[in-house]
Amino acid sequence: MAGSPLRQLSLLVRYLRGERAAITLLALLVPLGIGLQLAAPYLLRQFIDGALSGQTRRTLLVVAVWVLTAALGLLVVTVGSEAVSSRLAWRSTNRLRADLVEHCLRRSPAFYRRHPPGELVQRMDSDVGRLTAVMSTLVVELVAQALLVAGILLALFHMEWRLALVFAPFAAGTLLLLRRLVGRAMPFVTARQTVAADLQGFLEERLAAAEELRANGAARHTLRELEHRQSELYRRARQAAQASIRWPATVQGLSAVSVVLALAVSAWLHGQGRLSTGTAFASLSYAMLLRRPLLNITTRFRELEDAAAGVGRLQELLEQEDPQPHQGTAALPRRRPDVGFDQVSFCYEPGEPVLRGVSFTVRPGERLGVVGQTGSGKSTVVRLLFGLHQPVGGAVSVGGVDLRAMDIRALRERVALVTQEVQVFHASLRDNLTFFDSSVDDDRLLAALGEAGLATWVRDLPDGLETVLGSGARGMSAGEEQKLALARVFLRDPGLVLMDEPTARLDPHTERLLRPALERLLRGRTAVVVEHRPHLLRQVDRVLVLDDGSVAEHGERTVLAADPRSRFHDLLHTAEGTR
Repeated sequence: MAGSPLRQLSLLVRYLRGERAAITLLALLVPLGIGLQLAAPYLLRQFIDGALSGQTRRTLLVVAVWVLTAALGLLVVTVGSEAVSSRLAWRSTNRLRADLVEHCLRRSPAFYRRHPPGELVQRMDSDVGRLTAVMSTLVVELVAQALLVAGILLALFHMEWRLALVFAPFAAGTLLLLRRLVGRAMPFVTARQTVAADLQGFLEERLAAAEELRANGAARHTLRELEHRQSELYRRARQAAQASIRWPATVQGLSAVSVVLALAVSAWLHGQGRLSTGTAFASLSYAMLLRRPLLNITTRFRELEDAAAGVGRLQELLEQEDPQPHQGTAALPRRRPDVGFDQVSFCYEPGEPVLRGVSFTVRPGERLGVVGQTGSGKSTVVRLLFGLHQPVGGAVSVGGVDLRAMDIRALRERVALVTQEVQVFHASLRDNLTFFDSSVDDDRLLAALGEAGLATWVRDLPDGLETVLGSGARGMSAGEEQKLALARVFLRDPGLVLMDEPTARLDPHTERLLRPALERLLRGRTAVVVEHRPHLLRQVDRVLVLDDGSVAEHGERTVLAADPRSRFHDLLHTAEGTR
């Protein structure tokens, strides 16, 4: 049973550690509930036989009170078991969800190219949700039903062995059938969940680009693609349902046959005088009670297979690691670090180089501008410096330390990356600035906003620093968002600033308004600035021109700009002509 649901659910053991009290309480409540279920038919047997044999009303009343007590006790135990198991499930699966989020936050950009956000949300929501349902009710119920089957068979053998012989083969055959068929639906269930995750990723991507799709006439294509994916999901779901429903239907048929046989045997034994009325009633009650757990076990295993397939997908996600994770412990030694590329080569896909033997240095406090045509490798340079990737050849150093030997968290505490895409969270302005660090005081926040050119803007906000920004709240223009990104950097006061086309989304007017804040940010800091518009690099000291992943030119900005033979001079004049 290597691929069985029970084996797949072994991941749960890790998250059940530390829940000893809850597990111990369940271990007491479940057998108690089984005992109370088994007691009810036995007490009813005494009541019926006592009534028919003429026992006193007091004796019958005592038995009736015991029956009522057992029923109320079963109700209390059932509610208690469900409450304990639900709390245990939520606590355990919340820890699993937290581990999944932490794991994903530590992954490289390559991980997110393999797993779009919609797919990850589907796994963390739907798959973990199924697991919560399994842990809160299903596992406890399956254990309880298995114990109930064993208890009923023992009670039947004790009361009337001939009836027990009718049901024992049925119970054994059902369990053997269960063992033989369990896991058969797993491949189909996994395929269905994979297609469902793919559909959610598709919807997330297309809905995010709804305006662009409408503007470019791609709405019909999107609907056709949606219909295709929904059809595939229906086909996979139908296959999973067909594989899962066959054996519960078989068990139900066997169950009906066994009950008919039990009724026939009970009637014959009662007619022969070998079975009292109370014993016949109790035996049939046990027989009907036996039918229920066996049916529950078989029908609920479909849910167990769903959850097990989800656990397999979650485990696969947790086991995915970056090819070359950062293992270093070194910290940045200087306030304004130097930067070095030594014969650096890099590729996102094997055999498709993006950088080819790139070498350059940036002295402490110096500002380097990187230009080149689209696809020349400009953005890759800053991504390597920020530790988002590692080179496949050569070495990248910051502050004289190879990034592979550096603690990545220590690096990012001293280095800031500003991109053209600014993430604004649905949270207060304060939280958007501090990334939810409540220890930063208001004066520092207002000073950073002022440096970024947002002093007037923040004064006009209805709730100041507590104003909620983001989707569904107060919106921001592209220029305001970019200034917010600069304010985050001012607040951190890093020694090295990396900029990846920070003005790409801005119109010329907004770009001019942003320029003073950019100059203030770069003053006195080491900086690497990537721009596709070379005329915006007036504040840099040196320029690096990339062409097809290689260094085409490197020198002082003023010298290159004045040299009509230089590549940078050509780029400047080309850009001026298109403005």
